[in-house]
Amino acid sequence: MVPKQMPEYSPQKGQSIVSRGHIRITQTAPEKPTQAIITIVHHRPTNFMPPQTPLPSSQHITMIDAIEDLLPQTQCGKCKHPGCRPYAEAIANGESINHCVPGGQDTIDALALLLDIAPLPLDPSYGKTPEHRQVAVIREYECIGCTKCIQACPVDAIVGAAKFTHTIIRDECTGCDLCIAPCPVDCIDLINLPERLLTIPAQRQAQVTLQRNRYELRSTRLANLKNKQDARREAPAAPVNEAAVAQIKDSKTDIIAAALLRSNLKKAEKRLDSALLDGKDCHELENEILALRAELNALNG
Repeated sequence: MVPKQMPEYSPQKGQSIVSRGHIRITQTAPEKPTQAIITIVHHRPTNFMPPQTPLPSSQHITMIDAIEDLLPQTQCGKCKHPGCRPYAEAIANGESINHCVPGGQDTIDALALLLDIAPLPLDPSYGKTPEHRQVAVIREYECIGCTKCIQACPVDAIVGAAKFTHTIIRDECTGCDLCIAPCPVDCIDLINLPERLLTIPAQRQAQVTLQRNRYELRSTRLANLKNKQDARREAPAAPVNEAAVAQIKDSKTDIIAAALLRSNLKKAEKRLDSALLDGKDCHELENEILALRAELNALNG
């Protein structure tokens, strides 16, 4: 059964709407920086099934999108998944909602409201939510330009090139700390900024959108690069010019032969000089030298 089209809703002042499929999330901007109201209205079709029952494919994807919208998009992997989207998929398939460390308790509560389940405290085995926003900083005078941190950054927030100093774009850094472990000289620190970490989904929509866009752009770039590399590997090899290869081989052979003849000629000339000083018969040596010179001249053309 296809759900009925819901009437258009005009948000009141201070509200914004995130709507995907049959789920509408109304976010009300807080009067105080530490407060926010999130109203999640479920417009469910009559045949809607609870989360523990497998959803039809289209509804399942819509649910994943709604869950992902509430996650902070740091792509940190602290939830034991390689990004926020995989964790959203895992939640839609029944995984616990309390594994997102940077999202904190506010994100867990929003997920519980979305899924109509009881909220849980953040699982401490995954980490502790910091009070302030964190970013990575490179001690540039110690950087050796190995590019390992650039490869690890999920949002391309690190600028640099091989054997040149790297630096981190602070406004783009998600504080995921994925760049710290690969650094071979341990020149990256994770520092706290003065501003508090935004954990309420209604407060961080602009930040979440930016971070998700940068992550998706990087993923697209890497996928295109891999496709090009695969295409080059699978491309048929260019036809070999056998005549050119033979000519190169002959040329190398001639160069080596000429070098050997010059070496033998010098040795023969030294023996001739020594024989002349000793008053010995030099007829054979003279003939040998003449033969070597003639062979060398013929080889050089």
